[in-house]
Amino acid sequence: MDDKNFPLFYTFYMPTNVTPEYRKAEEAFRAASSTDEKIERLEEMIALLPKHKGTEHLYADLKRRLSRLKKEQESSKKKTGRGPVLDFTREGAAQIIIVGPPNCGKSTILDALTHAHPEIGDYPFTTNRPQPGMMPFKDIQIQLVDTPPMTGDFMHMHLLGLVRHADGVLLVADLASDTILEDMDAVFEAFGSRHVRFVPDRTSDRDSVFCKIIANKRDAPDAEDRLKLLQEYLHEEPAGERLDLLPVSCTQQKQISGLPEIIFNWLGIIRVYTKSPGKKPKLDHPFTIFTGGTVGDICALVHRDFSENLKFARLWRGSHDPVTVSKNEIVEDGDVVELHI
Repeated sequence: MDDKNFPLFYTFYMPTNVTPEYRKAEEAFRAASSTDEKIERLEEMIALLPKHKGTEHLYADLKRRLSRLKKEQESSKKKTGRGPVLDFTREGAAQIIIVGPPNCGKSTILDALTHAHPEIGDYPFTTNRPQPGMMPFKDIQIQLVDTPPMTGDFMHMHLLGLVRHADGVLLVADLASDTILEDMDAVFEAFGSRHVRFVPDRTSDRDSVFCKIIANKRDAPDAEDRLKLLQEYLHEEPAGERLDLLPVSCTQQKQISGLPEIIFNWLGIIRVYTKSPGKKPKLDHPFTIFTGGTVGDICALVHRDFSENLKFARLWRGSHDPVTVSKNEIVEDGDVVELHI
């Protein structure tokens, strides 16, 4: 069946109570020309489809079609040797996705914190594709990804997948904009309609996205008044409830220079160093996990043999003498471990 005729196949049992957002996603699917874009749009349709008895057949067919397209995608990659759709890969201790409305300063934040040099302009949609950069902090790097601006009517085809698989999201609000609350509404509603909600704590639920709000352009005229409005709005808005709000100005070097440490602490990154028996620890290349990680998690990063066959580990913490621990020991930032099998 031709993909552009896809909706005709369902006319005799298509539910009449699907949302307008679903119909928009369906139209985008019909307009998609590449397998990669069709997959993105199908995933969006599945996320937006109301789940009840009347949609069971449609849901099953969407899932089958998605499975077939993914197999075609994998087959095409094997034949052509083509890499992933995005022209960058996940790197560093964590990946952070920067999202927000047009002209909120996402690209300026990326430029200030990384060695990337995105195009920056005072007109909407200067950024037209995801743009990564590496933010250094102490002896690690964190990947920040600037994304095309989103509105109530537009979301970049890769944004939903990027957000769901990231270690965290920085949602940028514009303190220079008189439409700051409407812009936040549009962001929350766009993600909420796709069953994604922003939360203040990391969870295993792929639809609950760990998020911090950056209130940018604090030095703009009347920014403090808009900041108070934003704080009141977030207190009342369920989607923004309890999210951490950080006001900044990219023109203030002191504020920007302190952001990497704030982001590092917010993410809860734990750096653990390893050493071989009788040798000094390797202090130039830590293994990284998140708060609550264990010696066993470090073993899995070092080598499969340690993960499967660890007998015990010796752990150095600060100036204390080493102690013998098991794989269940929770590690802290700066720990040194010596693994024994």
